[in-house]
Amino acid sequence: MTKRFRVAAAAVIAASALAATACAAGDGSSGGSSDDPIVLGASGPLTGNQAEYGKNWQEGFQIALDEINGDGGVNGRDVEIKFEDSQGEASQATTIAQRFVSDDSVLAVMGDFSSATSMVASPLYQRGGLTQLGITNSHPDFTTTGDYIFATSITQEVEGREVATKTGTLGENIAVFYLNTDWGTTAFDVIEDQIAEDGNNLVYSTGVEEESTDFRPQLIEARDAGADVVLYYTYYSSTALLAKQADQVGLDVPEVAVSSNYSPELLDLGGEAVEDVYLNTVFFPGADDPAVTDFVTRFNDEFGYDPNSFAAYAYDGVKQLAWAAENAETPDRDGLRNALADGSDIPSVIFGPTTFNDERRIDDPTFTWLQVQDGDFVQTDDLN
Repeated sequence: MTKRFRVAAAAVIAASALAATACAAGDGSSGGSSDDPIVLGASGPLTGNQAEYGKNWQEGFQIALDEINGDGGVNGRDVEIKFEDSQGEASQATTIAQRFVSDDSVLAVMGDFSSATSMVASPLYQRGGLTQLGITNSHPDFTTTGDYIFATSITQEVEGREVATKTGTLGENIAVFYLNTDWGTTAFDVIEDQIAEDGNNLVYSTGVEEESTDFRPQLIEARDAGADVVLYYTYYSSTALLAKQADQVGLDVPEVAVSSNYSPELLDLGGEAVEDVYLNTVFFPGADDPAVTDFVTRFNDEFGYDPNSFAAYAYDGVKQLAWAAENAETPDRDGLRNALADGSDIPSVIFGPTTFNDERRIDDPTFTWLQVQDGDFVQTDDLN
């Protein structure tokens, strides 16, 4: 089986394959013999409302695997990924976590996609001594479960204050629409505080459901409250619909969206309605950096378009765990965890060579601001 097929096929055969390996599991720590592949787990949405993010992950995984294994693997061992479809559901993520913990071939796990889904599974990984790397988990408390829980994603505390402040430069009377989940409400608390600290006015705010199809009543209330700028702390499917319906109710003001919207799906779903929307990212494929240029070129050669930040986070996750496996004192779960915690100059196409801090997170990120122009994401000078 080719490395490429391992990533794609895992989504289809995950249930049967992992059930079989779980039955044969040992003590959960060996990582196999020196002839076996380095196996990493991934728990994320390949179906359901968040499926596009799982697709982004798969693409980033593939580029990393092709690069690592094309260069001889990790100490002569190929790297493989077992990708289980959680559908973005906490119940699925916990079941997957149990399987991965019981499968002693798995040395570390990436995921799940949302913080809420991931954090339900975190205690299982912590108790099982299996590193969980949250490649897109921004909740401030994500890593507090224990010393096997790491995250490369920027916290909502940091990102929430960034988007609130930059939104306030476009208008002082702000309306905020946030996803009515733990991810959204946690971010809103930060945003509300930052708006007040900046001396701006929160004239309207509401939580929204991801499954909702009609936001017009709330958008009318925001319009009538005198909002002169709108901030969407939602995922791309909700943001696209909000932007369309804002046009329908005459809420014609600048619109800002959080980085989770940096996906081609926002453009496809939103069409002309998302034209001129601003959004932030920590990864921009047009950055003047040789590592970024190399990654983007290889990604574009493979898929025919530029990677977004979710693909970059996935690529980084595989590269970082492979680096930890290569630099571990012992080729097992504990060795990989310790290498990740104690290492320096850990590879990252997003941040450059990096180190995890005492909270097992990345410090001091730099954001790039983009705007949708002519149906594409373009770096803007308005907010940078």
